[in-house]
Amino acid sequence: MTASSRVPSDWLVTVLHPSLRVVTTPCPAAPDRETMARIDALWTEATRRHPALYNGRVFSATAISADRIEGYWAEYRMVLAQMRAPDLFRVLRLRPLAVTGMLRLRGGLVFGQRAATAIYHPGWWQGVPAGSVETREGDVPVDLHEQLVAEIEEELGLNARDVTVGPPLLACEHPGTHIVDIGMVLDTTLDFSAVHAAWAERGNDEYAALKLMSPVEALACPDMLPTTLAMIETLAP
Repeated sequence: MTASSRVPSDWLVTVLHPSLRVVTTPCPAAPDRETMARIDALWTEATRRHPALYNGRVFSATAISADRIEGYWAEYRMVLAQMRAPDLFRVLRLRPLAVTGMLRLRGGLVFGQRAATAIYHPGWWQGVPAGSVETREGDVPVDLHEQLVAEIEEELGLNARDVTVGPPLLACEHPGTHIVDIGMVLDTTLDFSAVHAAWAERGNDEYAALKLMSPVEALACPDMLPTTLAMIETLAP
């Protein structure tokens, strides 16, 4: 990012090559008993507050470069525990991967305001769709395109025929939680009213609102997720 960038310096950005590969490696040994007890306690409290939580698998990066990401499938309860207690990173070293879209259409870019009930960054604006790189099927290959399409169907009520998904643009690591967003651009011929109607009819409750903004308007938004700011700045001519 440039000296004039709005992206905070502690949000680490890596520009990615279009031919990026994501490679799955073996899962490391389980942490010590004391750490596991903390994880169990944090998970119990989280599921009490959010009963729908499911302990699936989230991809955690161990190495990131422009053309290759290595990592393994970690239990979601460990990822959530590290989000709630960032000091656990010293032991767990989790860098959970997520996909973040930038939906472009005629007239601007589409952004979603995270719901007030969101576990992470409630009320912030971000590019859409977005979600963890996850699976319920064990150690499977990572397909970022497939993950993003699944999110657009779930969050916005659109389907694969409605969008064209571009290659990976950048990786942005959050400070504290060490979540690593993989930013990707989606283009659609739909207008904003059609996107909004699909979201209102078939989308989930991930977002409290959708809004169409120009890049200039989005960069001026005070509550815009830094990953999204980084994507806008990277795409700027």
